[in-house]
Order: sequence, then structure tokens, then C-alpha cells
Amino acid sequence: MHKPLLTLAAIGSLLAVCGAPAQAGNMRSWVASYGGGSTCTRSAPCATFAAAVAQTVSGGEINCVDQGDFSGGNPLTIDQSLTIDCQGVQARFGIAISSFPAIIINAGATDVVTLRGLDIDGNGVTAIGVAFSTGGALRVEKCVIHDFAGTDGWGISIDSQAARAEISVSDTVLANNGAGSSGGGISVAPTVVADSITRVTLNRVEAHNNYFGIKADGTGFSATGGVINVTVRDSVASGNRSNGIVATGNASGPAIIMMVERSTSSQNATVGFGIIADGPKTTIALTGSVVMGNINGIGASNGGRLISLQDNKVILNSVNGNPTSVASSE
Repeated sequence: MHKPLLTLAAIGSLLAVCGAPAQAGNMRSWVASYGGGSTCTRSAPCATFAAAVAQTVSGGEINCVDQGDFSGGNPLTIDQSLTIDCQGVQARFGIAISSFPAIIINAGATDVVTLRGLDIDGNGVTAIGVAFSTGGALRVEKCVIHDFAGTDGWGISIDSQAARAEISVSDTVLANNGAGSSGGGISVAPTVVADSITRVTLNRVEAHNNYFGIKADGTGFSATGGVINVTVRDSVASGNRSNGIVATGNASGPAIIMMVERSTSSQNATVGFGIIADGPKTTIALTGSVVMGNINGIGASNGGRLISLQDNKVILNSVNGNPTSVASSE
């Protein structure tokens, strides 16, 4: 499991102290490339998302008037239900500060945060693009998250401390994240107590040229029990330097249950597998998918199970590999 230089909870607390919001009032706030206002209304938009968050009530929404970089070069903490929707405007959020996530979700147990239509740029620093620490749900839609470097560089890190959390990522590209030995496109690695449930759904997600593509990791769980449940549907993991899709755990951690449906893992060339299930409580079910052009195609290790529900094509890998079992999908 990746080890952030600071815990996500500590980072969230620090950022909250450094940027405590003023009394908020807008149900809908606005940012613009020419913004300089303090009320973040349509007629007086703000220059940064941070300023807009400070003026937006819980459950409110932030929109972009035009294209621009709305980071101010600083990380952003979201600690309430909120939507940032800049679809069609190419809103950029660039970060140049190592060790701090560009956007950290540090919200309440029932809060829902939506990020839509953002270009989140790591500029090659060692950091995380979007970090989910606490909250009820996170939705990432139609975003590009790229160039978060270093062994702790992840496009999206779900290092959840929530007892119940639901995360969905759709129509999103994760590219050029991680370094020579770790990091990658998306990490699902909760660190919470027993009996917690983390549900992650990835629809039409592309993970390209990262270290890991898509990784579920239960080795950092703080207690026995719990479940990590991941669905990968209509997605692509391609050209990553290690495993394209991997789930890894141990006997003292949570059960990891992953469904990979109508997806492709290809050309993950340097080391690793197209798809691998690792650990005695790890199960991956594979259906209607293609695994091609990898060093190793599919596999399972340390008691893991990779079940083929048939209709898969595992071809043209250096070593194709075999599922641990084949079952009917009916």
C-alpha cells in the first residue's frame, strides 16, 4: 500500500485550519478566468475554487464561466456536500506542491461530493490528484487526472476512513501517474475499522501510462473484517508499467471482491499482469473482457481467486495464464 508523506486526515485538518471559510451563503457560486470578486456570484465571480467553496452552502454547486486555472496553485479541501461542475468549459486545476493532494475530500458521513469536467494536473510533483479521506460518497465524472509523479503519486486515492463509503468514477482518464515502483491511476486502499464497506464503481474509465493502472489494496486495513467491493465496467487499463488491474490483500484484512466486465487490460509491458488476484481473501470475477499484449495475462497468487465467467479473450500475452476456475455467469 502507498504511504502518503502525511496522512489524509492530517492534511485535511491542516488545510481546514489554514483556510477556514467565511460565512457561506450561495447555493450556486461562480469562478472565472477574470474573476476577482469575493461573493462568487455570476456577476462577480471568484478566481479560485477555494474562494467559491468558502461562499457556498452545503449541498450547493460551483460552476465555471469560462476556461481557466482555478487552483491558485494551492490544494483544495472540500468538507461538505458540494458539486463542482465545469463540464464543457475545460476548467483546469493545476498543483505544484509536493505531498499535498490537489483536492482532498474530508467531509461528513452523509455528505456527497461531485467533481465534473475538470482537468486536474499534477505538473510532475509527488502528490495525489483526488484524495477521498472521509465522506459518504464521491462522484468523479468526465475528468482528466494526470502527471502526479513519485511513488505516492496517484490520480485518485481512496484512502477512506469512513465506515460506509461509495465512490463512482465515470468517463474519466487517469494518465502518467506514479513512479518506477508505485503510484498509479487509482488506488482503493481504505484504512478503517472492521465491518466497514467501501464500494467503488468504475465506468468507462481509462488508465494509461501509469505505474499501476487500477489497484484495490486491503493490506493497510486497521482491523480484521470489512469488504472492499469494486466493479470495473467498460474500462481500459493500457500501457501501464506494472499490473493493469490488481487486487491485493492478506488474511488479516478485508475481503476484496472485484468484478471486471466488458473491459480491456492490454500492453502493460514492463512487469506484472494484465489482471491479477493476490491474497487469500481476494476474488476477481472476469466476464466479457480482453487481456492482450501483456507480459503476463491473468493470474492469481497467495490464495487469491480469479474466476472466469466465460466470454473472455486472453490472447497474445507473453504468458497468457489461466483462471483458478471457470463458472457459468447464470
